[in-house]
This record gives sequence, C-alpha cells and structure tokens, in this order.
Amino acid sequence: MKTLPFTITLISASFITAITPAIFAQAQPATEIYIDKNCRRNQQLPQLERYTIFFRNEFTTNGQKYLFYSARYQDGGVILCVSKPNFNQPKSLNQPKIQANFIDKIVPDTKNKTAFIITVREGNGLDTPMTNYGLDFSNVDRPKLTSLSLLQQRGTLKDGDPSLPNGSFYREHSFQGRANQSITIDLKSRSFEHFITLIAPSGNKIVDIKAVRVNNRESQITVKLPSNGTYKIIVQGLDRTSKGTYTLSVNSNQL
Repeated sequence: MKTLPFTITLISASFITAITPAIFAQAQPATEIYIDKNCRRNQQLPQLERYTIFFRNEFTTNGQKYLFYSARYQDGGVILCVSKPNFNQPKSLNQPKIQANFIDKIVPDTKNKTAFIITVREGNGLDTPMTNYGLDFSNVDRPKLTSLSLLQQRGTLKDGDPSLPNGSFYREHSFQGRANQSITIDLKSRSFEHFITLIAPSGNKIVDIKAVRVNNRESQITVKLPSNGTYKIIVQGLDRTSKGTYTLSVNSNQL
C-alpha cells in the first residue's frame, strides 16, 4: 500500500505535568500582568482577585489597532478580553462557548490577520474532549465564533468488536476533510494503550502511530490532509487485553 507524503507534529511526553492549572499553561511573559474579572489591568490585585495574562496579541481591523488577550484564574478558568492598545477601554468577550472555560492554547490564524484559533478543553482532566474554535475580529463589536470540530467521539473497545490477527480490538470513525487542511487528532484513554491509523479517501494510509504520552494512553497528531473527501480513523488496542473507554477529537487548525 502506498504511503502518501504528509506533515506531522508529535507532542512529546514532556508536555504533560501534574494535573493542576499549569497543564493548560502557555509560555508566560517575562513579567506577569494581572487583570481583574472585568479585564482591567491592575498589578496591585490580591491573589484571590487576580487573573494572570498568558496570551496577548495586537491586531488591526478597519484601520484601528486592538489588543486581544486572555488570562487564567488560579483554578484554571480563563477569561478572554479585547481592548484598545495598552489595555485601554477593555471589555470581556460575550462568548459563552469559550469564555470562563479551560483553554489549552490560543494561536493567531495563519491565513487571517484578525482571527485566532482557540483550543478549549471540555473539562478539567486528561480524558476530556478538545474543541478548536475560530474567533474572527473583522468586526470587533460583533466578533464571529466558529466551531472547527470535525469529530467528537466517546467510544469503547470491548469484547465482540472487530479484531486483528494479534487479537487486538479496533473501531473505525470517519470525518470530512479538505485538501491542504491542517488538522489535529487527539485520542485519550485511561484504560488502554493504543495505535491510531489515519486513512485517506483513496484508501492510502497517511499515518500509523502508537500513542506517545501518559503511559502510551494519550496521542496528539497534527497532519495536513492531501485531498477532499471522507477520512477514516482506526482506533486499535495494543493487544487483546486493551479494552475500555476513550475520547477521540478531530479539529481543524484553520478557519
């Protein structure tokens, strides 16, 4: 079977730390900046009232500069804010799907200078689904939020499922993709070690990889799709004893 060329990024085991709010953290600024619950900067806030900024980025729309920033409370919850430069005229974003949730990361959209990709962890735990959202500030007063989820699935490997010659069970899932689309596949299980196989609409295998994190029970793969169509993901246990529940998330990394 011919293997297609692809771009893939693996996240090493060093990514995972203790299950504290730090698991959701990105690189901290050299000097921490604090804001209150109303997005106003205040370096004198007591610890129980402060949110610590972990992301900020200036952008320009309609000839005006703005600052988009996000800050984390000590329990891991995040608030998202927008202001004029230097935190002038700040306001909290009215976006319940991303506001006050656990956010794994925020990155600028590489193809849209007024948009950002926000990865939300749907709960505080290692086996929770991940959802990407695109947030577009073309109209700052009415920012547009778009779900970039291609597949969210909670599944179970169990006796009676299809199996391979070595006795390991597997399940298939499918999603729609497009040519040159960057996606991230997240698979997590507290129960078993696993392999992931991604198959293109042509039937060619794109990637086949063993879980690489948390005792081989968590995987995160970023890959660029070669064509439009229906893709298959095969979740396979390591051997015949590999059974239990898992969470599978597939998200686009661009609007």
